[in-house]
Amino acid sequence: MMNAKEKARLIRQAGKLYTLGLTVEKRRERLRKLVEKKIPYDSPQMKTAMEEFQTADDEWKRLEQEHLEYRKNFCGDML
Repeated sequence: MMNAKEKARLIRQAGKLYTLGLTVEKRRERLRKLVEKKIPYDSPQMKTAMEEFQTADDEWKRLEQEHLEYRKNFCGDML
């Protein structure tokens, strides 16, 4: 059974995941718009946009894994 502190941490992680997910999607949309405008893939603008997307996506994946592990450890019997 989870205590209040553990439950609060789980909720904070979920909130961070949600917010970071919005950031990932915003950066994905920026990439899509650059492609639609036919900006060259090797341009500085495209490289920057790709790096920003990759950074956010990597962080989302890391945080998701951390969240799933934490949830499994504390909610395994409830799932």
